[in-house]
Amino acid sequence: MAHYFPSFETLGLADQMLNEIADRVEGYQGRIGVKWYWRLPGGVLVTFWLDYTTTEQRWDILRAQATTPNVGAFNAADFPFAAYGTLLTSPPFIHQLEGEAEWSNRLYFQMGYLIEDATLWMDMLRAAVLNPNIRPPATIPDISTLERDMVRYAMTELDGSFRLKDVHGAFKDRISRRRLSKLAQEWETMGLLTDESPRRVTIALRTLAEVE
Repeated sequence: MAHYFPSFETLGLADQMLNEIADRVEGYQGRIGVKWYWRLPGGVLVTFWLDYTTTEQRWDILRAQATTPNVGAFNAADFPFAAYGTLLTSPPFIHQLEGEAEWSNRLYFQMGYLIEDATLWMDMLRAAVLNPNIRPPATIPDISTLERDMVRYAMTELDGSFRLKDVHGAFKDRISRRRLSKLAQEWETMGLLTDESPRRVTIALRTLAEVE
């Protein structure tokens, strides 16, 4: 079957989802043509693109591929719109008719869940690269015993939040507030902490903390 590319309207609809994912995952490179790209720590290149499963008029699945031998089983992921619908008899999809695109059954589409799953998948990619059996890439340094202790504290006592006030209160005899603030900013820049408020520990940072 010949390959059909989505219209500008369909790309616009998909852009909404991928831009929200970009707000949560560092390393977004933008869209080139009909594909969206991320460059993650450890040299992982991630590509997203739209695909269809029924007819040329239905672009109802978001596919993803990660390029690096280190990510193993996590190197590909599919996010079919039907899996995020609440109406089983008529799942949501993007319908193109006469060059224009629109959501069908969009009210039943849990787009937020798809975005969360895609974000989690890329967190898992970063964690796979930092697996103890794989030498951590040079772009992500090893962390000290103190830093491991702080991450573990955040996970066990703060439910994964890395609130500076609370972390410093527990470790003020081992690290200054200024140094802790700088460290948190460095980790956020590397994608090891989220950029939300309060920051949260990512799967990648949790993996680093488990490496002795």
